[in-house]
Amino acid sequence: MKPLRLAQIGSGWISTVHMDSYRAVAQEVGGLEVVALATVEEEQGRQFCKQYKIPEMVTNYRDLLKRDDIDICTVAVPNFLHAPIAKDVLEAGKHVIVEKPLAVNMEEGQQLVALAEKKGLIIGYAEELCYVPKFRRMKQIAEMGGIGQVYMVKQCEKHAGPYSPWFWKRAEAGGGILMDMGCHAIEYCRWAMGKKKVTSVTAHMATYLHKDVTDLEDHVILTMEFENGAIGQVESSWALKGGMSSTAEMYGTEGVLYGDLLDGMGLRCYSENGYFPMPDNKGQMGGPESAGWSHPDYEWLWNNGYPQEFADFFQCIREGYTPVESGQDGLDVLEIMLAGYHSAGTKKTVKLPFKPEHVQRPVDLWLNPRHDL
Repeated sequence: MKPLRLAQIGSGWISTVHMDSYRAVAQEVGGLEVVALATVEEEQGRQFCKQYKIPEMVTNYRDLLKRDDIDICTVAVPNFLHAPIAKDVLEAGKHVIVEKPLAVNMEEGQQLVALAEKKGLIIGYAEELCYVPKFRRMKQIAEMGGIGQVYMVKQCEKHAGPYSPWFWKRAEAGGGILMDMGCHAIEYCRWAMGKKKVTSVTAHMATYLHKDVTDLEDHVILTMEFENGAIGQVESSWALKGGMSSTAEMYGTEGVLYGDLLDGMGLRCYSENGYFPMPDNKGQMGGPESAGWSHPDYEWLWNNGYPQEFADFFQCIREGYTPVESGQDGLDVLEIMLAGYHSAGTKKTVKLPFKPEHVQRPVDLWLNPRHDL
């Protein structure tokens, strides 16, 4: 079987997670070669290529799109570039994997989904929570009737702030914590509920901890109502001191399920000075978070669902079926986020469908509320 040939666009932390995941599943998907890296960070890119033995680096991703020997491009760059780069990739006839969010406005997201369908190409929407083994087991138990009829699902993810300065910037990020981590929680809730239609969204958001560096929201609580009357609740925060938390809950008429992503795998450790390696709340390895009592994670990559996510994308490309997380899912999440910002701005519940035109960035609906929509 001919190996799939991939070009990585972006060289930040999440790109290292991508690369480690590719290595983990290369044989499973029938072979995979990373043939080139595109990044504007030249020195970082050289180190990245050296670390992962990538044979070529370019500073303009468009140089890669002219090549016939590249099947897939992954887009792992600041949010505002996701849709423009993904569009160019699709136009060049290549499959694309896009980091969340899919886009920063509905027009761009709709164009991407329509273009992929027109060209018969796959968009993989990088949402790893739906591949997390603990969370998949929860969903499986619920689907078997283990907790009766599910009437509420929750996902909560918090830490003290993002790992790169661009996340603080309105023009580059398009929004704060809702765009960074709230999108994960929204899609977890949709996926856990079998992707039932969301009929309304109510949200509250504010900037509590980081007013000195950003005007973007650093804490959000968002509630979705599904077509069957069930509720999805999202809580996402950059305002948590003392580490990171990521939990999921499912409530049914005959029981309840709790899942804690970061509470280890039955291991406990006490270390006076900390130890290496250990993923900290910014995704780096080592650091003060490992001092004192901790729950070491012995399979961090797999426990967070990343290899499984990419294996699904690559198998879909080989076999021509739709991945668990597709471009349409990314578009549905974007619509809910837009409704969330509008709800927080107007202090009203927003009914779906909600597809406002000419909204450049989702957060604009909160920072500059519009009552004409």
